Amino acid sequence: MNNLKVILFITILLPFCFTTKKLQLYQLVTRHGDRSPLHALPNTDTDWYCYLTQYQYPSDTFDDKIQLSRLYREKFPLNEQVLEGNCSIGQLTMKGFEQHKSLGSNLRNKLILETNFLQDKLDQSETYVRSTDIRRTLLSAQGLLEGLYPTTTPQQSDDIDVVTIHTIDDQTDNMYPNSDVCPRISQLEEEIKNSDGYKNELKQMQDVTDELNKIFGTTDLGGLSLSNIYSTIVCYQSHSKELPSGITENMIDRLHKHHTWKLNYLYGNPEFSKIASVSFLKDLLESMLFKINSQNDYKFMLYSGHESTLCPLIQLLGITTVDEIPYAGHLSFQLLKEYKKYYVRITFNDKVLTIPQCKLEDCPFNIFYKLVMELIPNSFSTICKTK
Repeated sequence: MNNLKVILFITILLPFCFTTKKLQLYQLVTRHGDRSPLHALPNTDTDWYCYLTQYQYPSDTFDDKIQLSRLYREKFPLNEQVLEGNCSIGQLTMKGFEQHKSLGSNLRNKLILETNFLQDKLDQSETYVRSTDIRRTLLSAQGLLEGLYPTTTPQQSDDIDVVTIHTIDDQTDNMYPNSDVCPRISQLEEEIKNSDGYKNELKQMQDVTDELNKIFGTTDLGGLSLSNIYSTIVCYQSHSKELPSGITENMIDRLHKHHTWKLNYLYGNPEFSKIASVSFLKDLLESMLFKINSQNDYKFMLYSGHESTLCPLIQLLGITTVDEIPYAGHLSFQLLKEYKKYYVRITFNDKVLTIPQCKLEDCPFNIFYKLVMELIPNSFSTICKTK
């Protein structure tokens, strides 16, 4: 009799012991890949060549297949851009495309080959893609999809898949700090830049500023900020281009630390991070709710954005372990289910993060929901008014 009780106990207990949480929805927020500079260094003539070509075809049909007889290629004339060469400013490079293709390939291993979470071939009823309406983020999204759902054979011209990438006008996009959406953003940014803390940081960097002015032959860095110059130097280093004579490793290191400090100082401001990203965070939360309530079939949702997409979002959640966002950096929000309970797992570049208010790697959804709802204002228009 006692043996029978033990057997019954084990039979009942074992399913609970070996239960694992099952993925329900994988939302991925990415920074675009490697790009050409957004600014040219003052009085320099470095050439930048971009070989990533974009082809387009206008159509008035919404069919998932399309017949093609002609494609139109976008091409920038040589030496007629801000940058010397044929690159437009901030254009995704082939290296940047490959970074996202590699990210997509890693996701394919994780979400398709190892777990069968997604179908082997792209099914737009389960995959949703959104991007800011900027060329480098649109192409980054395409690169990731090429890795996630590789095409093995050339398609016939009358059987080409049409992949939808959702974009929103600049005037209404909430995937980055947008003063068109929230006028308070630009006002608060100026207040932060005029604060004692910010001014003191610039004083600490004055010797670097003076040295750079000598190197460039300028008095005001050509109208660029130290962060502008640092981000351009990163582009030089990424493509093994020779920097202007006089720029030292120590200088680059200090510019790097200044850039990181500036991002944390700006986005670490509670009001700024809130008005910059709470609307987008609300979108992410609503997608989870739709999934829980069986209101959509999406299993993978990609949001292709910028450094300014991820930075305030991370700060808003109270995460302090991320100092900077590299090219193709990615933040995931994974909705998991165990029996009838849901959980949220957040990762940055595949490393699990914890939220201070939860302190669990898999945060119970009701706790995550509560902390996000506490961040969402009763009226966006009220918090976005200029003061």
